[in-house]
Amino acid sequence: MTEMPYRDRVVDLTTELMTYKSTEDRPEEIDACMDHVAAFFEDAGLDVQRHRFDGTPSLVATPDGSKAPAVMFHGHIDVVPGNEQLFEPTIDGNKLQGRGSADMKGGVASMMHVLSDLQSLEDPPSIGMMVVSDEERGGLQGANALIQEGYQPEFCITSEPNNLDGYIDVINRQKGIIQLELTATGISAHAATPENGENAIEKLMETYPEIRDIFAEYKDEEWGTTVNYGRIEGGTVINQLPDEARLSLDVRFPKLEDKDDILMKLREISTIDVKSRGEGAPVDTDPENPYAQQLIQKAEEVIDQEVKFASKPHASDLRHFAQQGIPGVVFGPEAYGSHEPFEHLVIDSIDDYCQSLYQFGKTVTKAKQDQTISSQ
Repeated sequence: MTEMPYRDRVVDLTTELMTYKSTEDRPEEIDACMDHVAAFFEDAGLDVQRHRFDGTPSLVATPDGSKAPAVMFHGHIDVVPGNEQLFEPTIDGNKLQGRGSADMKGGVASMMHVLSDLQSLEDPPSIGMMVVSDEERGGLQGANALIQEGYQPEFCITSEPNNLDGYIDVINRQKGIIQLELTATGISAHAATPENGENAIEKLMETYPEIRDIFAEYKDEEWGTTVNYGRIEGGTVINQLPDEARLSLDVRFPKLEDKDDILMKLREISTIDVKSRGEGAPVDTDPENPYAQQLIQKAEEVIDQEVKFASKPHASDLRHFAQQGIPGVVFGPEAYGSHEPFEHLVIDSIDDYCQSLYQFGKTVTKAKQDQTISSQ
């Protein structure tokens, strides 16, 4: 299927976006990159609404300025830091290499061109695109803030890189995340007279078997809750009993009920205080959702092979949509090495990916109608 060639256009736009060193500590680069995206959409005839929450820029492009398009494309232009060479895009055979090629300026550029092409149709479908700049630090002032501002699509597709074996599979499940801080409190004393105090580190260590047993209840080899004991802190000098010790956990869970149960059980341990330092909902989009079904169908027609639903434990901005009951999927081009020195976009995946998204886009009105019928 060669209705709309994308490869060269997407490589060129991705390369342009990659030249902006849009890391958190370079807000001027983020602004310049967002300006580039806005100008592209304006040239394509789309309505562009720009936003800034707590200094964090974002935009939403739609055919008509609606806050409730049937489908919202989503992508982020912020990237993690790296050495200066990573910000110089290079092409090596079938790979576009450099910071942001995979995560996720390649996906953003792909969606930008698809949306532009859909806008040129006689009757553009009800599809918009949300572009944010804080996904790498949680998305609270980007996707989350825009949703709170009233952007409420019926369905969301984020073009985060898909590096599964069947890269064009559609990811409809992602685990939720909660980051916890467990604190034990003791009584400070001189190391020579420990009987005069209470060692907070020892108290924390004594609770570890109980903490470990709680998480063991939720193990499931295929799709279960996982925990990473990421950081231990306590004490200031070696000759003094510490009066406080902290254990920081990163918990990934498939069901909200699991998170609630875990919190309840941890808080029943009397020797520690439990605080949440941030959390996000799991994504579990119904495979029978008509938009998801249309996307699968069109992707299969483009690549002429089976496309499946898949699960991926990594969190994304999709959690902010899920938190508000908005279904969505991860569907991005083939790319590897996010946050790593060998980060790259697989150039040969671009046409199949964009064609799938474009053909899906042309059916969105029908998908919206089907959803209305199925809910009656």
